[in-house]
Amino acid sequence: MPKINSMKNRVLIFLLCVSIQSFAQQKAAYHVHSHNDYAQEFPFWEAYIGGASSIEADVFLKNDTLFVTHTEDEISTGNTLDQLYLQPLKKLSEEGKLRSLHVLIDIKSDAETTLEAVIKAIQNQELANTDQLTFVISGNRPAAETYKNYPDFIQFDYQDLEDLDQIDLSKVALISVNYKDYSVWNGFGNMVAPELKKVKAAIAKAHEVNKKFRFWGSPDTKIAWTRFADLGVDFINTDTPGEAVTYLKTLDQNTYVNTQKIEVYQPEFQFDYETTPVNVILMIGDGTGLAQITSGQIANGGALTVTQLKDIGFSKTASTDDLVTDSAAGATAMATGTKTHNRAIGVGPDDQPLQNITEILGTKGFSTGLITTDAIDGATPASFYAHRKERDDAQGILADLKGSEIDFFIAGGKSKAALLPDSYHIKNLTDFNTIKEKTAVYVGDGKVPSIADGRGALLPNSVKQSLDILENTKKPFFMMIEAAQIDSNGHANNTSGIVQEMLDFDQTIAEVLKFADKTKNTLVVITADHETSGFGIISGDLKTGKLHGEFLTTNHTGIMVPVFAYGPQAQEFRGVYENTEIFDKILKALHP
Repeated sequence: MPKINSMKNRVLIFLLCVSIQSFAQQKAAYHVHSHNDYAQEFPFWEAYIGGASSIEADVFLKNDTLFVTHTEDEISTGNTLDQLYLQPLKKLSEEGKLRSLHVLIDIKSDAETTLEAVIKAIQNQELANTDQLTFVISGNRPAAETYKNYPDFIQFDYQDLEDLDQIDLSKVALISVNYKDYSVWNGFGNMVAPELKKVKAAIAKAHEVNKKFRFWGSPDTKIAWTRFADLGVDFINTDTPGEAVTYLKTLDQNTYVNTQKIEVYQPEFQFDYETTPVNVILMIGDGTGLAQITSGQIANGGALTVTQLKDIGFSKTASTDDLVTDSAAGATAMATGTKTHNRAIGVGPDDQPLQNITEILGTKGFSTGLITTDAIDGATPASFYAHRKERDDAQGILADLKGSEIDFFIAGGKSKAALLPDSYHIKNLTDFNTIKEKTAVYVGDGKVPSIADGRGALLPNSVKQSLDILENTKKPFFMMIEAAQIDSNGHANNTSGIVQEMLDFDQTIAEVLKFADKTKNTLVVITADHETSGFGIISGDLKTGKLHGEFLTTNHTGIMVPVFAYGPQAQEFRGVYENTEIFDKILKALHP
C-alpha cells in the first residue's frame, strides 16, 4: 500500500475543520464500522470525516514498529499505526475536535507482544485517558481470563457467543461474529426465515449481556445496511463508511409506516365506452410517477382506488428545451396541446399565447373550475387560464384571470388576493354553493397546508362539494384537479409526505369516480405533469404498510408518467404518447 503523503492529509484536515461542527450537531441513530480501514484511499480520515463510529486498524508488529497492514507481505514503510491513526487522533484531541469513537485494533501478529506495543504507542501519544476514545482489541488477542490484567483504556472484541456466561465481560466492549456462520444471504432481497431466526438469536445473545454487537464478513449493500439497522446490529460493517453513514442518517426519514388505511372504492364500469362524455375531469398528481403510486399502494396494504382502473397509458413529458420538463411546460402541454419551453405558462416556444382547453370549452357552454393544493398562480393551475412566458410573473398570471373562462377556483394564494380581478367574488368554502357568479375560494395563504400540517380531507371534500354544485348547474363542465404536494415532498425527498399526499389524492380520485359512476357520462383522466425526485422503493411490507424510499435527485426526472382513464371514451387514452395528446384526446372524446 502506498504511503499516505502529508499534503493529502492536510487537505483532509481542512475538510474536517469545515465539516466538524455539523458532525458535532448530529446524533446518528445507527453506527457504522469502517472495516479494513487501511484499504481506504485516506485511512482514518475518510472514515472519520464520513461519520464512522468505529474504525478498524489492522496492525502487524515487525522490528518494534506497528505497521498498518493485513499481512506481513503487504507492509509499506511509513504506514504505521502511529502515523495513520494515533497522531491524527492526538491532533483532533488537542484541538478539541475529537468526537466519540471506537478504535478497533485488529492484531495480525503475536497477540501479547503486539498488544504491549499497542499500549505503549497509545500512551506515548497521551491518548490513554481520552474520554472520547474506546480502544478495542480484536484479531489475535490474549486469553479472555487475562483481559483484567490490561490497563482500563484497553477493551476487547469478544468473538464467541457460546460461553458468555463463563467469562468476565467487564473488559469486553464489543461482540463480533462471522456473519457467514449464520447466513449466506448476499444483501439483496431478503434472508430466508431459518437464517433470519439464527441472525436474530445471535444479536439477542449479545444484547442479553448488554454488549454491543457486530457481524464481520457481512454483505455490504444498502439493503443489508437497512436490514442490519432494523435488526439492531450496533455497528454495521462496511467498506464504504461515508456512503453508509449518509444512507443510514436518512433511513428513518425515508421510512414510512401507515397507521390509517383509506377505503378503496371499486368502480362500477357501467358506462358505455362508445358514447360521448358530457363532462371531463382532468386530475393531475404533480410529480406522480409509478413509484409514488406504488408507495401509496404499499402503505394501504396493496390496493388503491386508482389501481382499480383498466384503461392505462403513458405520457412522454419532455418540453421543447429540456428532456426534463417543469410544471409550467408540462401543464401547458396538457392545457393547450402544444409543447413549449420550461417556465412558460400558456404560451408557445415563441412566447405567443395559445388557446387553452378552458377557453375552448368555456365558449361552448361548459362550466369550468380549478381545484389545487397549490396557490392559484402556481404553474399547473395557471396553465389552464394564463398566458405568460415566465411562471414567476404572479401579477401578470393573476391579471389573466380577468379574461379567462374559469368560473371558480379553490386554491391557496390568499396572500395575493389583492391582485385578483374584481370579476371574482371571494367566498369561504362553507359559503360556496353556486357558480352563478365567478367565485374564488382561498384555502391557504400560500400553498394549501399539507396533510402533515393538518389539511385533513380538504381536497376530497372540496371536490365532492364542487361536483355537487356543478351537477346542479345542468351544464356540461370541465374541471382540473391538482394534488400539488406529492411534488413538493419529492423535491424535499420526504417519503412520508409523498405517501400521505398520495393517499389523499387517491381519496380524491375515489370521490371523482363515485361521481362518474353516478352520472355515467363523465370522462375522468388521471395523470401527472412529470415525475419528481426519481423516487424508488427499496423495501417494504404490505402487511404493516411500511416502506422505505430512496431518491435520485431533488429535481424532476424525464421518465414517462402513467395516464389512467375512466368513463366514456376512456379507451382513447391507452398506449404511449406525448403529453400534448391528452389535450387532443379530450377534445376528440367530446367531439368524435
